[in-house]
Amino acid sequence: MDANQNLPLERSWYIGNTIFAILYGVELCMFFLSSYFLWKSKSDNSRKFYIIYGAILTILITIAMSCNLFFGQMMWIEHRDVDGGPVAYFGENVQAWYNVFGTAADITADILSNALMLYRCYVFWGSSSPWAVVFPGLLFLSSAVMGLISTVQSARADFFAAVNLVIPWLVLTLTFNVVTTCMIAFRLVSVGRGLRQILGKERAEVYTGVVAILIESALPFTLLGIGYVITYVRNDPEALAFASIWGCFVSLSPQAIILRVSLGAGWTKQTISQYGTDTPFEFSAASRSNGTALQTIADSRTGKESAGGSGSTSTFPVFSRKQDTTTSLVDIV
Repeated sequence: MDANQNLPLERSWYIGNTIFAILYGVELCMFFLSSYFLWKSKSDNSRKFYIIYGAILTILITIAMSCNLFFGQMMWIEHRDVDGGPVAYFGENVQAWYNVFGTAADITADILSNALMLYRCYVFWGSSSPWAVVFPGLLFLSSAVMGLISTVQSARADFFAAVNLVIPWLVLTLTFNVVTTCMIAFRLVSVGRGLRQILGKERAEVYTGVVAILIESALPFTLLGIGYVITYVRNDPEALAFASIWGCFVSLSPQAIILRVSLGAGWTKQTISQYGTDTPFEFSAASRSNGTALQTIADSRTGKESAGGSGSTSTFPVFSRKQDTTTSLVDIV
């Protein structure tokens, strides 16, 4: 293979690493913002979990990006004159420790990301149909095991050398993402119809709008995964770019969910336990007269006063005027 034939592969990886670096900066900003808002909130249970979870994801994605950039330095700068050029060096050093380390970090981040998606799926479906999360749970366990085995295979040339385990892992994790994305998106669309009738379009938009569906269901992450699998199976050069971008969204998508939760705009167990996810919605007369947590959040964004009466509104905490108790939309039990 001559140099001109290698150029598409090199361009693809270079573009992928560049976009990865840009998205990494976005992920860092989201992590620090969400950590700040969670730290200022009154919800001790959720803030500790989400801050630690976000920090672990950030560390893992930092390792993955650093290893990718170091591999690029070794390929394009330190050893650019090897026989066959940078692509030949890349093929001969796929099992180098830094590449395996970066792959392991990315796969670990993917397992953590899928775990959060499984939990979010349970949040939306567990109260009414707990059995609905059984199939996604089995897919999650299968993809996690296959991902760990793929990591071992990438480090050892003699480990299942005749079988490429990357494709089964990609198919399993992509299937899991498609299933959970569809389940969450369907739930949000169903909830949106009832909320718009009860709360009005502006208030319901906070929780069931297009942005909410995109983030809560991790739709961009799933679409990128589909693109990666297609290009990888076809052996297209663009697979390298998709791999880098998809690898960054492993951390970016859950961090976006955490940021929504920290801002009081994300669905949580407490939100669903109070109002449920079944439609049509039936709010009691007391709830309509005293205001709801959803209304409080929406009012704080639209500048309107809560239906519960006069007074200022706040996102953290939300005060129930009827029972004189304090609750938070970011509590997880």
